[in-house]
Amino acid sequence: MSNDVRSRIILPIVIPVLILLSMAAFIGSIALLLLFNTKAGSLMLAAVAAGGILFTVSLATSQDKLDTPRRAAVVFAAALPLLAGLAVATGLVGDVDDEDRMINVRPLVVLPDGAPVIAAENSQEFCLGPPSECEEVRFWEVEPGDVSDPISFVFENREVGVPHNVQITNLEGDRDNPQRGSEIFADSDLVDGPIVDEYVHPEGLTWEELPEEWYFLCIVHPNMNGVGVVVSGDDA
Repeated sequence: MSNDVRSRIILPIVIPVLILLSMAAFIGSIALLLLFNTKAGSLMLAAVAAGGILFTVSLATSQDKLDTPRRAAVVFAAALPLLAGLAVATGLVGDVDDEDRMINVRPLVVLPDGAPVIAAENSQEFCLGPPSECEEVRFWEVEPGDVSDPISFVFENREVGVPHNVQITNLEGDRDNPQRGSEIFADSDLVDGPIVDEYVHPEGLTWEELPEEWYFLCIVHPNMNGVGVVVSGDDA
């Protein structure tokens, strides 16, 4: 293969492809390091990376030609955020609990139409409906759009400064003497009020897969409890 063919055909194709692959690998590495760090660690990593970029650019633009020490400084500035993030992400530096890593942050979701809403307005009972019409409930009839849809509902904590959640388990006993079962079907986050639109979506579980009757409660205030059942529009 002649040098002319290589310079006119091969290199103009190969070099841009290699550059794009290198950029994708670098960006992917940074993304993974951010995901496997905590929020604070990710912010620190982003700040170090930004500082390294600014230092590299300022050093490169201030010199017509970089000598060996300056080249080493540029490489170090570019590699430092990757090395720092890798050390934290792999546990070599610090002790990050798995549940605190950014990879566990829930993505932005869109609530499906008709997702039932259950709220905590006080520490006594749950209630259903908007704040002005919220009715205290011990028996929760859920009418999903389609019982074959995945379980999805909205939990709202309307009590200021008080932690609440809602947990759905199997029902032990009966409606007259309900008790919490050992099998947990859904479990919202524990949140301090006021907070609304706390989306609860147990992955892969549909409404029709729940028992005919089930138990719901707040794990902080077990007296907030009741019995739920999935009903169709004709049965409600």
